[in-house]
Amino acid sequence: MAVLLALAAFLLLSSSPAFSYTWPDNVTQYSGYMDLNEQHGVAYFYWFFESRSDPSNDPLVLWLTGGPGCSSLLALFGENGPFLLNTTVTPAYNPYSWNSFANLLYVDQPAGTGFSYITDKAKHDTNEDEIARALWDFIVMFYEKYPKYSKLDLYIIGESYAGHYVPAIGSFISKLDNAYATNLKGIAIGNGWVDPLIQYGQYAPYAYANGLIDKAVLDTATGMYDVCKELIKSGVWPVAFEECQLIETLVLTAAEVKRRETINPYDIRIKCQSPPLCYDFSATEKLLANPDVKAALGVGNHSWAGCRRAVELRLIGDWIKEFQDAVSTVISTGHRVLVYSGKEDYICNYFGGLQWTITTKWADMSEFQKAPFEQWIVNGSVAGQVKAYGPLTFLQIEAAGHMVPRDQPKNALDMLERFLGNKPFN
Repeated sequence: MAVLLALAAFLLLSSSPAFSYTWPDNVTQYSGYMDLNEQHGVAYFYWFFESRSDPSNDPLVLWLTGGPGCSSLLALFGENGPFLLNTTVTPAYNPYSWNSFANLLYVDQPAGTGFSYITDKAKHDTNEDEIARALWDFIVMFYEKYPKYSKLDLYIIGESYAGHYVPAIGSFISKLDNAYATNLKGIAIGNGWVDPLIQYGQYAPYAYANGLIDKAVLDTATGMYDVCKELIKSGVWPVAFEECQLIETLVLTAAEVKRRETINPYDIRIKCQSPPLCYDFSATEKLLANPDVKAALGVGNHSWAGCRRAVELRLIGDWIKEFQDAVSTVISTGHRVLVYSGKEDYICNYFGGLQWTITTKWADMSEFQKAPFEQWIVNGSVAGQVKAYGPLTFLQIEAAGHMVPRDQPKNALDMLERFLGNKPFN
C-alpha cells in the first residue's frame, strides 16, 4: 500500500498550474478528456506538458502515433516524452524530451485509441476526413479550455500511420478561414505511411540493397507489385490491401529465411523480440492499469491498450489511399514540411519515403529534386543526410529505425530544434 500511495503522489496531476505535484519532469501538465460527444460521439484523451524553457512563447507540438489505432502514450513513454519507461514501472527523467523547448501535447486518436473511448459505436472513424474534423474540434476545445496556449505557433508531428493523419489534418487546417488555423506553421512526418502506391514498390529494393534478399525474390516482388499497383489504381481498397500486403510479407519472410532468425521490421538490425509490435511495452501497460495512476490521469474506469484492432479494422479502406496531395496542399498554403526517416526501418523505409517526397507536386518541386544530399552533423558526428529546398526537407537518419526518437534521442532533439526554429540542417 505504501508503494501505491507513493506512486499516486508521484503521478499527481492538477487541473490548475497553481497546484504543485512531484514528477520526474517538474513542469505544468494536464491530462483528461475532451468531450466530443455532441459532434462525434467520442471523448479524446490527452496529456499535455509545458515547455521546460519558455512555455509562454515556445511553440505547441501536437504528437500523433500511428497504427492505425495505436496510442500516443507509446511515444510519450518510449520515445520523446518528459519521462521514459524501460523495464520497470517507474518513469525516469528524459533529458532529450521534446518539451525541452516546446509545449508538448499527446492525444489518443482516432476514436477508440488508447484511453479515448466511443459512446456511439457507429461513430468509429473510417476515413481521414472524419479523423481530421474530429481532431480539429479537439484542438479548438483545447485552445478554449487552455487559452494561454491558443496563440502559440502550432506544429503537428507524427510517425508511421500518422503519415495519413498528419497530412490530412494539416491540409484540413490549411483550408480553414479561422483565427486558430493561422497558428499552424508546419507538419513533420517520421517514417510515415503516406503513399502506398509508391511505398509498396520499395519493400523489395530496400531489402535487396541491405542484403536481406536475393535477386530472385526481388524479381518476384517486382512482378507482384505490378498487380498491387493496378489494384490500388482501381480503387478496390480491400482487395488492393490484401494483395499488396503479400509483397511486404513475402520480402520479410524471405529475409528471415536468409538470415535464419526473426527480423524486427521496424529495425532490421535486431530480432523481433515481442510479436507483433516487436518491442516490449509491458511496463507501460502495467503503469497505465494501476488504479492510482488512472485516477491521477482522470480516466475513470476506462482501460488503456497500446493498439486496438477494432480501430485498425475500420480503417482498412483508408490504408491504401494516398496523402501525397495533402502534403502538397500544406506546402502550397505556406507551411513548412519535414519528412524524416530512420534508415534501419523496413516497414516504412526511407527508399519509399524519399520517392514519395521527391514526387510531391508543388511550385518548386523541380528545384527540390535537384537539391543535393548534404551531411547533417550533430556534435561533430554524421547524424544523417538532408535534402532541402524552400519549405520542404527530407532527412534520412543514421542508426535509427521506425522510432527515431527512441533510437537516436539526442539527434532527434536536434532535428526538432532545427525544424521549429527554421534552421538549416546542413
